[in-house]
Amino acid sequence: MKKILLIVIAILFVAVDADAQRYYVDRTVGAVEVDLNVGLATAANNMPGYGKSRQGVDAGVEVRYNFSAAPVDLGLNLSVCSMYRGQTINNVIHSYKFVSSNLLLTSDYNFYQGGNVSPFVGLGVGVAWCDKDANGGRGTHFAVMPRVGVELSRHVRITLGYKVFDKANNHLLLSLGYAFGGGRR
Repeated sequence: MKKILLIVIAILFVAVDADAQRYYVDRTVGAVEVDLNVGLATAANNMPGYGKSRQGVDAGVEVRYNFSAAPVDLGLNLSVCSMYRGQTINNVIHSYKFVSSNLLLTSDYNFYQGGNVSPFVGLGVGVAWCDKDANGGRGTHFAVMPRVGVELSRHVRITLGYKVFDKANNHLLLSLGYAFGGGRR
């Protein structure tokens, strides 16, 4: 799954150069937008001794600044994710909750920014805090989140991301968000 996501991101980055030639210097969207999002999180790694994890929830807020001279934005993303993993001990199934919080500096390249359909590719880098990490205790980790998505009608964002920071908490994320601000100037 990781390889497929990286290949898709690489292909989209190749298309960036062609799209950059068509971008107008005039800002097509507002300078600042706030995105509230919620999505499904699926554990990306199997853990020894644990069964399959159940899908969890990831919720967050992101504040972005849209640059006027390029189809690029820079943002700050704060999110919380909660997932469950099952473990069988002496034929008894135990359920363990894995909760993580992320603070990421994000950047997206927006294709056709300001249009009714605007695909984007991006990357987030920052820190993640886990209440239970792969070692069984609390932990703080370096976090990376590649993502791809589409913004519809200048406000609705559908995003597919992969948060990588700790084997027990890495997760694939499909989220739906609404961006306040950022519409046409």
